Amino acid sequence: MLEWMFNGLITIASFALVLGLLVFIHELGHYSVGRMFGVAVERFSIGFGKPIFRYKAKSGTEWVLSRVPLGGYVKFLGDLGAASNPDTEELAKIKSEMDKKHGNNVWKSCLYFKPLHQRALVAFAGPMANFILAAVLFAGLAWGFGTNKRVAEIHEVTPGGPAARAEFMVGDKILTIDGKEASSVNRVIQIITLNSGENLKVIVQRGTEQVDLMVTPERRTKKDGIGGTMTGGVIDVSIGGATIHKTYNFVQASRYGVENVGTTLAMTGKYIGRIFQGKENGKALGGPLKILAYTGKVSIMSSQVEGGIGYKLKIAFMSLLSLAATLSVGLGFANLMPIPVLDGGHLVYYGYEAVMRRPLSARAQEIGFRIGFAVLISLFLVLTLNDIGYISSLFDNTG
Repeated sequence: MLEWMFNGLITIASFALVLGLLVFIHELGHYSVGRMFGVAVERFSIGFGKPIFRYKAKSGTEWVLSRVPLGGYVKFLGDLGAASNPDTEELAKIKSEMDKKHGNNVWKSCLYFKPLHQRALVAFAGPMANFILAAVLFAGLAWGFGTNKRVAEIHEVTPGGPAARAEFMVGDKILTIDGKEASSVNRVIQIITLNSGENLKVIVQRGTEQVDLMVTPERRTKKDGIGGTMTGGVIDVSIGGATIHKTYNFVQASRYGVENVGTTLAMTGKYIGRIFQGKENGKALGGPLKILAYTGKVSIMSSQVEGGIGYKLKIAFMSLLSLAATLSVGLGFANLMPIPVLDGGHLVYYGYEAVMRRPLSARAQEIGFRIGFAVLISLFLVLTLNDIGYISSLFDNTG
């Protein structure tokens, strides 16, 4: 009973720490760029619903921590809603009302009256802040602790499997897959998992020579790193070699951080593309419940490693920051989707305005908002079902 309570507290604390950090940085991106352009901010909220803490700054911004910690928002002066981008008629009405309520020229600090490029940058700043956070976390971990890389060496080849048919041999060291560097176990698993049904050219080091092989991963259900069920490509090999520890100076770590963000974005984009091609079922996508499970499981696993309390905390710290970096890229990517209630939707509206030299009509925006809201609700339901299925698989000891 005490163990369950302890694990529950660890899970909740880890979830709050990771998600709170991602949301705060995202909204801080919007806030900072908006303030840089002289936009007044009425409220900066972490979470939704009834506030449990609030502070009114001298700038007039109300900083709020709310009860439901599943997101956040920045409310700029005169903001009409999540998908608002007033047309010409509405802008005139807003200006008149602001003059009456706040006095002349206050409208100049309203986001709606800023130049188009500034509004677009404010919208883009949230996702960009998440990408920057991820790069900083990846780089910081590499700079502070270095990286451990397990050499991708074949230990066993299952007879009759994809690797056996491709003539892989025990002792082969994988160098590249489809022209991409893949000399580490983690990188090989990532590429193989995400390319079921695809013909992959693999270059291996076999003794003193390099050999070209072609393999097609088969799609199967398997366990991921924390024990949950996932579906992806396999080639039926046991892989793993010596562990190589690498240290980085500041410049090398910075490059490593940026490259990791690029790699994560590319993998996310590829997975989404495969969903539209009918090659993936989308079950790898998750929402808050999956993040809760992942952060909790990672922290609990860290607390169970051998060593003193200081070492356990170090492993937990590194694991959570690494997870936060990956999730931050996902959050930034998701918010750039061209759905009106998201940042990507704002950018679509601004793109229309840039081309047509006028905002989209209020009626068209309203239709877009309704469609976007319906899409988000549907997506939320799908992700919740995915999350429930994934969490259930964590308690399944089979497979």
